[in-house]
Formats: sequence, structure tokens, C-alpha cells
Amino acid sequence: MCKSSVLSEFTTITYLILCLAIPILYYIYYRNKGKKNKNYGVCFIRMVIIFLVLFAPKYIVKYFFKDECINCIINNVCKEDTMKNDNLKTSTTTNKVSSTMDRITSTVSTSTTSKTTTTKKSTGDKVTYGMVKEIDGERKDVGISSKGYTIYTINGVTYVDGYMIVNKTYTAPSDFVPKDTYKPSEGKTNTCNDCINNTAYNAWKVMQADAASLGLNIRITSGYRPYQTQNSIYNRYVARDGKEKADTYSARPGSSEHQTGLCFDLNSISDAFANTAEGRWVNENAYKYGFIIRFPKNKNNETGYKYESWHLRYVGTDLSYKLYNNGDWISMESYFGLTSKYSD
Repeated sequence: MCKSSVLSEFTTITYLILCLAIPILYYIYYRNKGKKNKNYGVCFIRMVIIFLVLFAPKYIVKYFFKDECINCIINNVCKEDTMKNDNLKTSTTTNKVSSTMDRITSTVSTSTTSKTTTTKKSTGDKVTYGMVKEIDGERKDVGISSKGYTIYTINGVTYVDGYMIVNKTYTAPSDFVPKDTYKPSEGKTNTCNDCINNTAYNAWKVMQADAASLGLNIRITSGYRPYQTQNSIYNRYVARDGKEKADTYSARPGSSEHQTGLCFDLNSISDAFANTAEGRWVNENAYKYGFIIRFPKNKNNETGYKYESWHLRYVGTDLSYKLYNNGDWISMESYFGLTSKYSD
């Protein structure tokens, strides 16, 4: 194969000097000849012819021959060197394209991840948790609240402004079973702590993890309850404390939010929970995850129940931030202008 070292002996400059040197040497020879009548015009023509004879073969060979070593000598470029340069250019181009594609892939991947994994929206420091959609069925308007909100029902379940309402005034049908729960609620005959609406459950897991990162242990001790289960619980309290007293802390069947799959009780169902580290943290932070203290302190005349620091209801952050009210919780009844009273 042709090597670059061969070229150093046949550079273009050396070749040109050689082609010029020979005609000059001929001129010196012609001038020093003994002949007296010298024709320098003829001498010049001969010098040109000599130059052309020496210089022209370079281009003749280049035009008519393709052998790589001849081209190497004439053009001062070896095929190997050309291939190396071409490979270098190709490699550089490939690296640039690869780098560009990596950036594009990274951008697309980040964008896709952002779109597919987001179950909550972040606005500044505030994380937004959405509302739970209404159940399917025909809507029927049944009245207007004292605050001007339309009260309507869907399959017997009461709604106000898109929020399900279950209390002493607005009850749920005995056959109502929540759909779209983390674990199926159909067919349950006892309390199911994981049969919580998916939207609420996802927010709860984030809230629980954030509390755990601070060394706090919050857990669900009572979640979804079927109508029949609530009936048994209520009757047990009535048998123990009497109906009037039981009505202050236990819901009659159909009047319990536990049937909705949107609420649950935390840790110990006791007044002491409010004074624990977990209870204080829940009271001050639950709203950030879309939860409210459903039965706030000193609001029993509005809700119909005494203060329950352990009882959380999911409504989404659009409403929870409003009801938090800088720690002085507002009840849903007060906010929407609703009552919560048994008819008897």
C-alpha cells in the first residue's frame, strides 16, 4: 500500500524546482558552448519544450491512471489518509447527530414523563388536588341553599356545587355503594379501610408519606362503611348511651359520610388525638392535600356533631384551602348554607 512517507520526496514544490532547473542547466550549457553565433530564441523554445516535457506528465498520469500509489505520489495525498480524514469527518458528524438526538430524546422523555406521571398539579409552592367527579345518573334540582347554591340529587345522592353532601338532612340511599375506589367496595359487609375513592386515596398516601418523613405516624383506622355496618354501630351506641346522646357523635345509617368512600378516621377515635403531635399536624396540614376537618371545633350547631379531630373528608384543594380559614375551620354546612338536622 502507498505510505505517506513516500510523498515527502515528491512534493509539488520539489517537482516544480526540478522541472525549472533542467531548462536552466540547458541554458547554461548552451551559453558556454564554443559556437559563436548563438540563437537564443531557439534556446528559449527548447527550454520551454524541456519544461513541458518534464512537467506535463504529472497531469497526464493523474488523468489517465487511477492507481492509488501513483495518485499518492502526484497529489501528495494517500488513499489511507483520505479514508482516515473521511472517517474522522463521519465520526464527528455522527457524534454531533448522536448528541443532538440525545438532547431531543431527553427533552421528549422529560416532557412525556411530566405528562404521564402527574396526578396532581403544582402551582408555585401549592400542590393542587382535584375534585372527585360526580356519580353517573340523571340530575334533579331540589332547592336553593341559604347561600344561593343549587341543591340537586343524582340517583338519590345530594350534591351542591359538585360536592357530595351527606349529613343529618341529606342522606344517602341504603343501596348506595361508591365506585372508583382503591379497593372494590361492592359486596363489603364490614368496614374497609382501603375502599376509599381513588382520588382521595392517592392524596392520602402523599399526606401519610409526608407525615412519616417528619417522624409522625398517621393511619386509617376506619374507612368505608356499608349502610348495614353503620346501622349496627349506631344501634350499639344507642343501646349504650341512648338515642339523644348517640346522635351527637354517631350518624344514623344513611347519614354517615363513611358510606361515601370520601372520608376516614385516623389513629385513635378519641378527643385526645387533637393534642398529639399527629393530631396537631393533621389539623394544620390536611387542607394542603385536599382534606378537611369535617366536624370542626365549636361548629356542632352547624354540622350536628361534636368536634372530631380524627375525622377527615376529601374535597380537593380548591375547597379545602377555603374551609381551612387559617386554622379556624369552616364547616361545609356554613360555607354552602346548608342544614344538618334530623327530621324527628
